[in-house]
Amino acid sequence: MMKKRVIALSLLLLSFNLMAKDSKNSERWVIAGGSITELVYAIGAGNKVVGVDETTSYPEQTQVLPHIGYWKQLSTEGILSLRPSTFVTWDDAEPKMVLRQLAQHNVKVISLPRTPATFELMLKNIRTLAVSLDKQTEADALIHTLQSRLAVIAEKNNHIKRKVKVMFFLSPGGGIPQVAGKTSVADAILHLTGGENIATHENYRIYSAEAIIAANPELIVITTQSQENKTGGLRASEGLASVPGVSMTQAWKNQRIIEIDQSLILGMGPRIVDAVELLHQQFYPADPVNDNK
Repeated sequence: MMKKRVIALSLLLLSFNLMAKDSKNSERWVIAGGSITELVYAIGAGNKVVGVDETTSYPEQTQVLPHIGYWKQLSTEGILSLRPSTFVTWDDAEPKMVLRQLAQHNVKVISLPRTPATFELMLKNIRTLAVSLDKQTEADALIHTLQSRLAVIAEKNNHIKRKVKVMFFLSPGGGIPQVAGKTSVADAILHLTGGENIATHENYRIYSAEAIIAANPELIVITTQSQENKTGGLRASEGLASVPGVSMTQAWKNQRIIEIDQSLILGMGPRIVDAVELLHQQFYPADPVNDNK
């Protein structure tokens, strides 16, 4: 009798385990936030993603997924049409009513903090996602890799005698640019790279020609996409000449204009280290020990 009970209990536990495993395999994640999508793929859970928003462009396989619009303009109907088990977005996504409606339809809603835009916050978000996806081992490996790569750049930065003075322009488009200030993702990346962001305001602010001349950056960073469809096929750096005040800066006179893909510098995802490594090479092309003496 006891043996039969043990067998019955074992079969019951096996059944529960199979059900739990099947539940995990049937998870359907819809994500609104390009950096969040990249984090999920980076810890090996991309197979669970069935829909993304317009801010997602990487990795390449996400381009064929259904899109649900923009994370600041969420639609309950559009999200529910993808039959998600889980919806993930930023904690300042809008409208809030959509998140409440999703929860009422038994969709698990995960809201991740987007600010302050720091590397430490990104690591925290990785760990949060890993728990829900049962990918803690993969998350630990990713975090170790990212931290190790940044440590190499940090060590090089320790030997820089004087930081290069930098400004990041967002979509100047031949007019008055928006300049990245403190608390922006671009500012965090510039800091990790070893540059000095000379814009001291918060977030983004429009700069006049006079303000740009007064700031006089030694180096200007723009996105490769900032001049698309606006400069007749010119490179973004060439189109920057039409921005009033830029031609009077040290950056322009010395042609220290750096282009970078917007998905690298506008999102706090796992490729932030790619952005830092790429920019550091261009900020300090010489041996960093001897550079800027």
